[in-house]
Amino acid sequence: MSESSGRVRIWNTFFKLTWNEAKSLFEATTGTESSKQFDPLGGTLDEQDFHTLATLVLCNLAIEARANHLIEELVEKKEITREVGDAAQRLNTKHKWFLLPCLARVSVSLESDCGPHQSIAQICAVRDSLMHVNFADLQKKLPKADTMLSLFSRFVEAMEDMNVVLGRVQKARDEVLKLGKF
Repeated sequence: MSESSGRVRIWNTFFKLTWNEAKSLFEATTGTESSKQFDPLGGTLDEQDFHTLATLVLCNLAIEARANHLIEELVEKKEITREVGDAAQRLNTKHKWFLLPCLARVSVSLESDCGPHQSIAQICAVRDSLMHVNFADLQKKLPKADTMLSLFSRFVEAMEDMNVVLGRVQKARDEVLKLGKF
C-alpha cells in the first residue's frame, strides 16, 4: 500500500467508524432504522485492520478512563489530595497507570516489560500515533488482528490485576477475566 493510499484508507477508516456510531446514535435516538450506507471513496483498511484500529483506539481510551477513575476514587477516599489527583490525571496515560500503586501507597511495583501490565505499555506505545494521527507510524505500528486480540485480553487481565493490587478485590475474578476471551 502506497503512503498516500494508506493515509487515505486510515483517514477513511476513522471517518467510517465515526459515521457508523453516528448512524447507530440516530437509530437509538429516533427508533428508526436508517437504510443509508456509506463506503468512502478510496476505501478503508481491510476488515481485520479496520477492527484492529478501532480496538486499539478504544483500548487507549479505556486505559485512560480506568486510570482516571481510579485516581478519582483515591481523591474521594482522601488517600490523595484533589491537587495530586488533578496533577496525576494530566500525566501521560502509561505513566499514570504505573504510578497508581504509588498514589495508593501500595508497595507493589508493576512491570511494563512482562505480565499483564506489559500490554498497557504496548497499547500506550501507539497512543500518540493514534491521537495525533501519524499516518506513517500507524501504517508501521498497527498490530495484526491476533496480536490486538491478545493485547486486549492482557489489558483485561491488567485491569483486574490493578483491582487486586489496589485492594479493591481480594483476587482476580473469573467473570472479569472471561471478558478478554471470545
